[in-house]
Amino acid sequence: MTKSHAITIPYDVYESSKELVLLIPVGWVNKESISLEITNFTLNITAMREKPTLKDNLVPTVESCYRWEISLSIALPPNIYFDKIHSKISKNNVLSVIIPKNVIPEHIPIQLES
Repeated sequence: MTKSHAITIPYDVYESSKELVLLIPVGWVNKESISLEITNFTLNITAMREKPTLKDNLVPTVESCYRWEISLSIALPPNIYFDKIHSKISKNNVLSVIIPKNVIPEHIPIQLES
């Protein structure tokens, strides 16, 4: 079964004062098909979920796992270091996107010039 539209996948967001961490399950996705791009403060993630290779004589009786493009768009806050965002995939196929924040100090003394 082939679909022409992308499916949005679930994700988790964890936050500290120093970073945001996104965790996105990407089972059955080939690492080379994953694309991460930022446009207008939005992180866009796309990937292709592939059907495993099976024997020729197997006929599907139930196919409820989707196998086509998956996509995700996440709005990002403006107080992050866009050039320091990085990602990795764990051995159990969870994509982690680490987004460092600009740390805004609570108190900054300013010297008065004479």
